[in-house]
Amino acid sequence: MTTSDAELIRLNNNPLERVRSELIENEQLIWADRPVSERFYRKKIKAAIAGKVIIGLIALWILGVIFTSFSSGNLPALALVLFALPLAFIARKMLNKPNEARQRAEQTYYAITDKRLLIINDYKNKSIESYELDKLEFIESTENKDGTGDIYFTKTLITTISNNDRDGNSSQKKSVHEVKKGFQGIYDTAKVAAEINRQRLGK
Repeated sequence: MTTSDAELIRLNNNPLERVRSELIENEQLIWADRPVSERFYRKKIKAAIAGKVIIGLIALWILGVIFTSFSSGNLPALALVLFALPLAFIARKMLNKPNEARQRAEQTYYAITDKRLLIINDYKNKSIESYELDKLEFIESTENKDGTGDIYFTKTLITTISNNDRDGNSSQKKSVHEVKKGFQGIYDTAKVAAEINRQRLGK
């Protein structure tokens, strides 16, 4: 079942309604919620602080270039200011990371049905991930100090290949790391994990 953008705006404030719009025939919704947006906001604060520092340094550098150019009469040197634009763009994106993380969380929905687990992402590039209960290989949960927690039930192996060239001898180094995915930043983690297991085992 597809959902129009107008319907998404109406459903965004109600996780249960948003998830129901994606259910298949004879599927029963057991639980639905959104991640705690403030947790994701706080995790990106350091990036915003770094962005502010970079902008401050850029401002000082630009002022230095302007002062030096005018005092020396070398006005063409003002073109050096252009080199700061890419850094300013990066810093601006860093400043926006906390708000972007909050918005992404507010438009993310998690759900348990009697057939599968759903992760619905309505932020920018909309996507729906579906995991059948009888095909889940593991359930792992963690608790955070702020009362939220994460439940992981799927993983992906990421392979990274780097080239090393020492003394003219070229070689490749391959590393593999595991990335887990699931319901992140939710309340009542233990209860939600127990419900997933209950549905997996056929109640």
